[in-house]
Amino acid sequence: MNINDVLALVANERDAVEKELIANLDSDVKMVNEVAAYVFESGGKRLRPVFLILSAMMCGYKGQRTATLSGVVEYIHTATLLHDDVIDGAKYRRGKESVNRIFGNDIAVLCGDFLYSRAFMNLVKDGDSRIQMLLAVAARTMSEGEVFQLVKTADVKIKFEDYLKIINSKTAVLFSACCETGAILGKQTDEKQAAMKDYGTKLGIAFQMADDILDYLGDPEKTGKKPGTDLNEGKITLPVLKLLESATEAEQKRIREIIVDEKATDENLNYILGLMKHYDVKKRSEAVVDEYIEAAKENLKLFPESPYRDALDFLADYMVAREK
Repeated sequence: MNINDVLALVANERDAVEKELIANLDSDVKMVNEVAAYVFESGGKRLRPVFLILSAMMCGYKGQRTATLSGVVEYIHTATLLHDDVIDGAKYRRGKESVNRIFGNDIAVLCGDFLYSRAFMNLVKDGDSRIQMLLAVAARTMSEGEVFQLVKTADVKIKFEDYLKIINSKTAVLFSACCETGAILGKQTDEKQAAMKDYGTKLGIAFQMADDILDYLGDPEKTGKKPGTDLNEGKITLPVLKLLESATEAEQKRIREIIVDEKATDENLNYILGLMKHYDVKKRSEAVVDEYIEAAKENLKLFPESPYRDALDFLADYMVAREK
């Protein structure tokens, strides 16, 4: 199985999601629709909707609500990206100029607010109070995660548990909600709903960890990003935490000075990267990712074999593929 096989498995459902996303861009203010259309025209694999759809299908659901709820998830996700890009001063998103760069920060923030509002209008129309609460809590948690990350920026005393809290809140919670929603739609037992929640949580954590590794140790020609972006923003992620575990006191002191300074000069970045290579940080960090992925996949064993289960099993590995 490959990613094209997975996408083919849910091709009709993905088409329905795309139609749902565009159909709801119905603001009386043309600028709102223009900005939202610009964002969604960039496409992407819509991985979060794919997880929701596959989870629902594996759990026996065959109705039309997956399109509406996937649209809700994608609106929430996109709203957070618009807000994050403003906070980070991002210039590009998915290979295109970011919304804040083209339209300005004010428009980007307010259009993100519009997408949040549209998401919850559609949730109300869907009418399932349990899913409403699940996705509302996810949205709240994502906002809290963003604030907590800002609080912890350049905090050289950050612990692994703090880092886990950040990536669970910012990334994993929405994957978890998608997978749990699929199990709810399929009217699965509490045990199986909990299993899908855990699958999504662990997968989301591993996905963000893998991305954080690539920020320092990926091939720029394959990732499309210059190494050390997180260092320049004062974000302390898995590779740095693993490096601090092994570094000497003198090395730790300089690493912390570089982080506090928030200036990823070539000299500072090369120093960090040299130490990461010396202490085999990439291998040690990837081992943590692999533990989370294997733990995520264990949850799928509660469900009967099916193409949908196979797809979710494959996606767990695909999400953390090296150098993607």
